[in-house]
Amino acid sequence: MSALSTLELLAAMYPLDGELELGDAAAAALGGSAPTYPLELVVRVPLTDGDEDGRRIELAVSLSASGRAGLSVRQPDFLTRAAYQVLADALPCGGVATETETETDAAEATEAVMAAAEALRAVASQLIQDEEAAAAAAAAEAETEEVDDDGPLERVWFWFPSLSTREKRRDLVTYAAGYRLHGFVLSGKPALLCVEGGGRAVDRYMADIKSVSWGDIPSFQKKVTERLRIPLAESERRFTAMTDVTALVTHHGTYNHRGDMSEVKRLCDEWGVGQDFNAVVMNSRDE
Repeated sequence: MSALSTLELLAAMYPLDGELELGDAAAAALGGSAPTYPLELVVRVPLTDGDEDGRRIELAVSLSASGRAGLSVRQPDFLTRAAYQVLADALPCGGVATETETETDAAEATEAVMAAAEALRAVASQLIQDEEAAAAAAAAEAETEEVDDDGPLERVWFWFPSLSTREKRRDLVTYAAGYRLHGFVLSGKPALLCVEGGGRAVDRYMADIKSVSWGDIPSFQKKVTERLRIPLAESERRFTAMTDVTALVTHHGTYNHRGDMSEVKRLCDEWGVGQDFNAVVMNSRDE
């Protein structure tokens, strides 16, 4: 009856819903029927105390009539095959507990199962941390490769005869994030766009603006001119975000759409791009 005693002890040690999954023979034995061996069950081990994580390791247990416990671990869906192999190797004999020819005491067998469950939990937690760290490193490397593919760092200025639609202005700001670009847009008549980032990224950004954001505009109305493109060192960046600065400038005219360029010049001086502004708007650039 050692196996039945072990089963009863395990049922007492793992009383919560979902902690113990009983095979038909094990469930019948606990219900009072004569045991038929082996008695099979699965201990579902939470990765964290309180089961906040929700992920579990499943330790399969097979109890023979003598009370010997065969142990194996199922592959969880949150571990790779390689990580699962490491987890399985945490059990004796590559995933199956060593069995002796003598009858095993129920308390001893129960202790062995619980010790295996705790060991698997510790190993699985470490494997998850390792895999998450590796994934983060791979993502960082991929991002670095993307940045490298953006091309040399440049500041590029664009001139629009007119830009007033709020949606188009918003797109100029929101699209920039996908290309790691910073700078500003000033709407009105005329309008300005200044972006800092990889030169190739700037080109892809403008192509996206023209084909997607401006997809509903006839081609002859897609008027924008690149006025200035200068190479930058990282230390020469002047912007840390992409913003719409239209509201910062006084506007005049019948439709209140002509920005006060003297105010724009003052802002550009404050941002450290005043010389660029001279070149773009006044066709002069003091060195």
